[in-house]
Formats: sequence, C-alpha cells, structure tokens
Amino acid sequence: MNVSRTALIPLAALTLLASLAPAAYADTGPLSNYTPPSDPALAARIAAADVAAGERTFDRRCATCHDVAKDGKHSKGPLLWNLVGRTAGALPGFAYSDAMRRSGHVWTLEALDYYLADTGRAVPGRSMDFNGIADVKVRSDLVAYLRSMSEAPGK
Repeated sequence: MNVSRTALIPLAALTLLASLAPAAYADTGPLSNYTPPSDPALAARIAAADVAAGERTFDRRCATCHDVAKDGKHSKGPLLWNLVGRTAGALPGFAYSDAMRRSGHVWTLEALDYYLADTGRAVPGRSMDFNGIADVKVRSDLVAYLRSMSEAPGK
C-alpha cells in the first residue's frame, strides 16, 4: 500500500485524540467491578445543571418509588436522602436486592451518573424496574438534584 506521509498525519492525530478521550461507559461493566473515574466534564455539567429541572425529572420518573425528603421513608425503593457518599444497598430498613447489596460501590456523582445512564449494566440483577436515562443533560440535572438532597449538598 502506498500512502503518503501527509495522509497519515490526520489519521495519527485522530488515533491520538481517541486514546485521550475518557473510556466509554459501555465497556466498563458492573459497579461491583468498576469505579467510574473522576471526570472534569461531568463535574462541569453538574456545576452548570438545572437543579429545578432535576427535581421535575425526579418527580416524573423516580418519585413513584423513591422518597428524597430528609424525614422521608422507604417505599417501593429506598429513601434517597443523603444518597451521595453512601454505600449502595446499606441503608437500614430496606430490603435491597442481592445484586445491589453485593455491588459494594459508594454513590459518588460519577457512580450515580454511570448507574442512571444504564442501570442494568451498572448493577445486573437489580430489582429496580428502570432502564436509565440516555440524555446527558437530563441525567446531570437529576444527579445535581440528588446531590442537593443531603445534609452536605456540596459533596
């Protein structure tokens, strides 16, 4: 094959850029074996998120099963107050699935984003009947809202 050097430069640049890009979530597996890394782009999205829009998403898509109030209670799903920083499947008084209890991960902002993107990939065998939120903006707004529902919302 006779390829000029000039033609190889753009290809090399694209290869380099692809190697520097954050790993795609699709190839990383369950949270029991994977810890999503700190991501400055995610931090920026959450910092710029619309918490009120996240609350509306929560009300529409999550509140049927979850309570998020400080004085709230478990429902079909566990109470989500003070979720960020908590170990998954560990809040007393809720019957978590074996998969969630065994996952062993901590709910960081990165783990929440990863989980909410594709719940089945993040915790296979979970009992929650929710597939995830593909829209990055909607997910960022929801994560920002969940972070705000805490004793220490800046975590």
